[in-house]
Amino acid sequence: MRIGSLILVAAATLAASCGAARHHSTAPASDPAGSRAVARVLHLKPGRYTFHVGRDVRVGQRILCVTQTGRLAGGGGVQPRGHGIGSSTGFVATTTRNGRVQVVCPAHPGNA
Repeated sequence: MRIGSLILVAAATLAASCGAARHHSTAPASDPAGSRAVARVLHLKPGRYTFHVGRDVRVGQRILCVTQTGRLAGGGGVQPRGHGIGSSTGFVATTTRNGRVQVVCPAHPGNA
């Protein structure tokens, strides 16, 4: 996928949500782990966040960070326990072995 297309998709997603900071899962934590429910995208403003797998987020759920001015500031997905992801923009999401998801959304992304 080309970068321009990716940015267009991200911009459309952000416009649909009005850039509001949100976090919620699509289904209650009591859903079986194999549930096929489509997860909502988390739109986060600059800062540090903590979520819990199964209660607040699901593995694979998308995270998009936006600056105070609404510019895309990186993003990724919730990783399996014991794994993490980061980008050159300063975005980081790590999932500890006990299921705590720690997310850093940059205020001033490096390459965004």
